[in-house]
Amino acid sequence: MTSSERSGIGVDAGTGARPATRTQPMFHRVLSAHPMTVRDTLSDVRLRFRAEVSDDTLGRLELVLAEVMNNVAEHAPLTAPDDAEPHLPVIHLCIVRHSGGLACALTDDGASLPDDCLLPRGLPPMLAEDMPEGGFGWFLIQDLTQALCYYREESRNYLAFSIPFTQREAEGTTA
Repeated sequence: MTSSERSGIGVDAGTGARPATRTQPMFHRVLSAHPMTVRDTLSDVRLRFRAEVSDDTLGRLELVLAEVMNNVAEHAPLTAPDDAEPHLPVIHLCIVRHSGGLACALTDDGASLPDDCLLPRGLPPMLAEDMPEGGFGWFLIQDLTQALCYYREESRNYLAFSIPFTQREAEGTTA
């Protein structure tokens, strides 16, 4: 496709005018994977999107981001070659509102995600005398997101997903 052909994409055939570029709320942050920094970032995300999306969607976003970023903080610190203190990974977070929900991308320079984390999973067994401490995080992440994907390239982890709007939000009738 030539540049002149590309320049015609999206042009109204009747008027020759391009549609106006839509702006959508975005959030971007580079942060240390420290629990208090994660907590502050979650508060800032809520402040950024509270006028744009429902409490339900914000709650699901906050839960998923808390699980993901706290997993990085807890499980991904890397030990330096000289056995010094492990360094906290740096997380890059970007969230964009689109017509169907919130698109999220996170990268970090921590340890690689274990292979089994993204396998489809159910809840861990619930035995009253031996309730598991963990095992719920990746179930929740998978259950609350759409289009979840992960890959690692060189020394960085890349995770992307979408938090869909509720039916009412998608129809534009949030209350």
